[in-house]
Amino acid sequence: MPRVKLNVYAGLRAYLGGRASIEVELRPGETLGEVLDRLGVPRAQTRILFVNNRHATLDQPLEPGDHVGVFPAIGGG
Repeated sequence: MPRVKLNVYAGLRAYLGGRASIEVELRPGETLGEVLDRLGVPRAQTRILFVNNRHATLDQPLEPGDHVGVFPAIGGG
């Protein structure tokens, strides 16, 4: 089955068992949001999304071989 590489950052790693990166089997027509849902990553906690180093949205369809980056809201002072 086709796969994508998913990199998550900061506190989002807790949803992947502490891992920073995993390969995920991709279902036909699946969007970035659907992959996150399937993995248990709350959409409300994702703020910055990239697919192949380009800004993305949760409704973006993924293609085999895509590289995905998911960041939470970043705070600071």
